[in-house]
Amino acid sequence: MLGVIGTDITGLPAFWLSIRGVKKGVKSFQIHVLRSCLVLASAAFFAAPAHANMVRQIIIGKCSTAMQDDFKKAGKTPPAGMVGETCGCIADGMLRRRQSLDQAKAVCVKQSTAKFNL
Repeated sequence: MLGVIGTDITGLPAFWLSIRGVKKGVKSFQIHVLRSCLVLASAAFFAAPAHANMVRQIIIGKCSTAMQDDFKKAGKTPPAGMVGETCGCIADGMLRRRQSLDQAKAVCVKQSTAKFNL
C-alpha cells in the first residue's frame, strides 16, 4: 500500500501526514526559507552602510582631487579644511538629500565660500 500512496522525506505515509493536517516537509521548508530570508535581510542591513560609506569616500576622493586641481590652476592654496568640508557636503547632498551633483555642488560651494570668506 505504501508503494501506491508513497511517503514523504520523513518516511511517513503521505496520506497519514495529510490526515493529521501537518506536512513536516513543507513546514521545515518554510522554516528554512524564513531563516534564509532573515540571513539575507541581516546581511543587507549590515552591508548597506558599508556600501554607502564606500560610495561616499569615492565621491569625496574625486571631489577633493578636482578641487585641488582647480585651486592649483588658479595658483592658490585652499584654506585648511575647506576641501574636506566642501566635498563631504557634496557627498551628503548626493547620497542623503538625493541632490544631483550640480545641485549639491551649488549649495555646498556657496556655503563653503561664505564660511571661508572667499
